[in-house]
Amino acid sequence: MSIAVSGTEFTDTDGVDGLMEMARSARCDAVEFWYPKNALRDGVDAALRKLDRAGLRIACVSTPSQLYGTGEADAVPLLHEAIAIAARTGSNRVNTYFGHGPVVDDEGAIAAYADALAPVLDHAAAEGVTVVLENEFDAFGWDPVASDISRRPVALAALFARVDSPWFGLNLDAANFFCATVSPARDALPPLLPWVRYAHVKDVRRASAETPPEGWTRYTDHGRAYDTAPLGTGELDWPAIIGSLATADYDGFLTLEPHCARSILLAETAGAADYLRDVIGVHAPSHR
Repeated sequence: MSIAVSGTEFTDTDGVDGLMEMARSARCDAVEFWYPKNALRDGVDAALRKLDRAGLRIACVSTPSQLYGTGEADAVPLLHEAIAIAARTGSNRVNTYFGHGPVVDDEGAIAAYADALAPVLDHAAAEGVTVVLENEFDAFGWDPVASDISRRPVALAALFARVDSPWFGLNLDAANFFCATVSPARDALPPLLPWVRYAHVKDVRRASAETPPEGWTRYTDHGRAYDTAPLGTGELDWPAIIGSLATADYDGFLTLEPHCARSILLAETAGAADYLRDVIGVHAPSHR
């Protein structure tokens, strides 16, 4: 398993300079390139040149795309662009999201998503790129009825079984499952392990005060509040999660996204990377 860091921690005007610092703080050689956000200041070519000169690989090209619901029209061309970038850089992964609708209809949503995904997946397969779907909770208040099937492991497994492609898999975000009131180790991993192709790593805990600890971020899912936290201090059982991934022979990236203030980002990234290496060393020694 390899550690990477995510460009989601930065703004549209930051470019990739902060992302390179974040990678140095984690002592890793791979980054998750957020497109178009990380390229808006300097342009795609200049941003990728900077990363290459810094000796950094692209673990994944992530996009704010959703193929289910009203976002499909914008998502399709964005995903095609991201696939081209992934193929060009040799990263071989593109991240996307499910989306949401006005009602809960898992069967209909799965069918609609599979149809929308098909031409995107044809392009991805031709380029040797895997499209990974990140599981989500209602982090931004866009899905008040919980129509996003990616918050439900059984429905998500049904989607992967229906698409049934080696070029489509899961970006496992264990903390997102926890915020959707799903136990990652007990309820999410057993049905989803065969489809894990990528993973995000952060920690959260249920909020216990009116405001989050200084420097950390609060999210709310249908009235339940959660605060991000230093890796290893929240409520996720990372040793169990890493152990489960190891038993399934997952040997891909574990991408850190602390979701904290910029003032503490580098220190927290360094601490998270050290903690993650310790967990891998104990619970997945053959995957270091």
